[in-house]
Amino acid sequence: MNDIYEFRRAAGKGAILLSFVSVVLLLMAVVIYAVSSLIWLAWVYVGLTIVWMLLPRPALGIRVDETDLTISAWNKPRSIALDDIAHLRAHEARTGTEVTVVYKDQSEEALFAGDFPDIDTLVAVMAARGIAVRDDAL
Repeated sequence: MNDIYEFRRAAGKGAILLSFVSVVLLLMAVVIYAVSSLIWLAWVYVGLTIVWMLLPRPALGIRVDETDLTISAWNKPRSIALDDIAHLRAHEARTGTEVTVVYKDQSEEALFAGDFPDIDTLVAVMAARGIAVRDDAL
């Protein structure tokens, strides 16, 4: 098997949108209610929005090849050898698929939920490499 699976998720822009909405609401308050003292707060939000837009936001995701599972593959990658993994435990959460790696020595490690695809895709990718993905309740 020479297949390499890569899952990449771009970082969200929710904070930028929230800041933009705050600026619009503050400007509306300044105009409608003639509260000129809030204009400085609006300028602060504009500055914070610009700074937030300029900050780097690395992509989230995993990379799976025939020997390794690479976590956070585009931001400080860390490899876990597939030979060391007994199985994965996974369940869907609001933030994404929460995954726990169970090693062959029965130790466990919870991984960042934002890095993983949906459970069905994860099951198919890991099954092709001989690793079971179990429900978290088991």
